[in-house]
Amino acid sequence: MRQQLLAFLVSFSVFFSTMLLADELKLKADAPSLYLVKSGDTLWDIAGLYLQHPWLWPRLWKLNPQVSNPHLIYPGDELHLQFDADGQPILSLNSQREAVSRAGTTQVQNYSTTSAAIKLTPKVRRMAKADKAIPAVALAAIDPFLSEEHLLAAEQLESLPYVLGGKENVKNAVSGHLLYVQGELDQTLRYGIYRQGEVYEDPQSGDILGYEAVLMAEAKVLPPAMVGEQHISRIEVQKSRREVKQGDRLIPLPSQSVYPDFFQLQSPDTVVSGVIVDSASEWREFAKGEIVLLNQGQNAQLQPGHLLGIFRPSPAVVDFGDKPSYPEDSDKLQRILHEVAGSADEMPTELVGQLMIVKVSEHSSFAMILRTEQPVRVGDLIGNL
Repeated sequence: MRQQLLAFLVSFSVFFSTMLLADELKLKADAPSLYLVKSGDTLWDIAGLYLQHPWLWPRLWKLNPQVSNPHLIYPGDELHLQFDADGQPILSLNSQREAVSRAGTTQVQNYSTTSAAIKLTPKVRRMAKADKAIPAVALAAIDPFLSEEHLLAAEQLESLPYVLGGKENVKNAVSGHLLYVQGELDQTLRYGIYRQGEVYEDPQSGDILGYEAVLMAEAKVLPPAMVGEQHISRIEVQKSRREVKQGDRLIPLPSQSVYPDFFQLQSPDTVVSGVIVDSASEWREFAKGEIVLLNQGQNAQLQPGHLLGIFRPSPAVVDFGDKPSYPEDSDKLQRILHEVAGSADEMPTELVGQLMIVKVSEHSSFAMILRTEQPVRVGDLIGNL
């Protein structure tokens, strides 16, 4: 069975490699000639206004060398759709920002673009220092998940500090309980108290991808206690979600989001072939906005911001020249012929969605589903767009 799966994956790699070469920059018929960027927009939303294939967004900007960084677009900026002498689309940015220098003088930086076809007249627009460029995708709702959830290797898990017990004989500690910890803790940091969850296995290779670390509570580090000549770390349990038990592990929590607002949306430079292993919701089917676990990571040179397609092979068909049917619907004679022939006819593999890598480990990564043509499932394939 594994040999059949590997053979299919090889053919799938050839399939999406061919698709990658065939990608063309195609505008939507109703693509706006002028768009004013609004607060709440994302790069992915804007890309969907202009392109049939939003993941090719950076290519639209690469045709315009005057735009130095297409990932820094601000509310109030104007996007102008133009065409060069060869008929290739160019999206230009009309933005003028006022910045205050350290000396207190005002400097005007003009980032407006011009071309032989269209002359853009900039308008002065005052921007507060707090104004931020629009993000690639809306990550605010999933930032806690990305900051708190971990997939660890066995050696990483075993090296973490762990709960020894408490000042009282309490088996299930909650907020307010004082606990003792084996291992040195930094009093300037806050910690999460984690428990080993599911063990994730690569469905393609059978290797262990990692061990899920599930957040039980947060911990405030207290001054250590002395027992003889030994220092014993002490913590106060805070913001408990579930009871803390002996043996639970501690991991430092980030002081702020460790994930950038500005992902560089781009396709991987290498051919990627993998599968969706699980979802954050643990449902079998899911849609836009879901976080999924993939069986490819740094080993496939994936980085946050990489865009991949979600693919699904269409059901195979048994066809011996009379009445085609799916294997499960075949009559007795067809099933016998199918067993003799050895396999049913394979149907095409179709694109069912797109996702963006948001967090990468050595052999796995988390990704956010950006778009779906139909519900995405655990077991769907991932590859280059």
